[in-house]
Amino acid sequence: MIRQETKPASQRGLWPSIVLAFVLWIIIFVFRPLNFWILLTFSTSLLAAIAFAIGRPLIPSREFTAKNLLLGILLAALLYAIFYVGNQFLVLVSRLFPALLPDPAGNIASVYANLGGLSPGLVAFLLFFPIGFGEEIFWRGFVQRRFRERWSARSAFVLTALLYTAIHFPTGNPVLILAALTCGLFWGGFYWATGSLVPVLVSHMLWDPFIFVILPIK
Repeated sequence: MIRQETKPASQRGLWPSIVLAFVLWIIIFVFRPLNFWILLTFSTSLLAAIAFAIGRPLIPSREFTAKNLLLGILLAALLYAIFYVGNQFLVLVSRLFPALLPDPAGNIASVYANLGGLSPGLVAFLLFFPIGFGEEIFWRGFVQRRFRERWSARSAFVLTALLYTAIHFPTGNPVLILAALTCGLFWGGFYWATGSLVPVLVSHMLWDPFIFVILPIK
């Protein structure tokens, strides 16, 4: 009898959910049928729900420690510092090579131009939860973890970072795409090195409201 290989339960629905994520981001940034924050809140909540439904357990209870929470705060601060330095570098490049990056200020400003009539406090809250939470649960807690079960940890890290960057292509904003690549490498790299999700989850949830609302880098 020929034994037919079946796909592990943990792998089922992985690629369809990734395709769904790309479709949702195209709707959010290209078609924009509703308020930006309503769409983003719905989309990240849906992806997180899918991750929990077909990828559980996503976060082992042993990861919820004071050490991991503090590490998450430190990672958020470190990533903010990286973006601050990166912004200064972009400004310098635009001055030295105007043709290479003709409108960095405009690109950066457009990143922060999506309040959509909502109060900054509400936007900051949504960025904390469910947006920051949902993105990290889906991309690192579900996608990168499942890739790691199928391939090497390094391959899972690289592929997830590339997909996380590519999903931001519909924004048409080179600064935002570069930011997505940086974040994908930062959070994915830490998750690759440690296998611990809570620190990157806390980092993402804190970094989002700080970089976009509380202390935006302009």
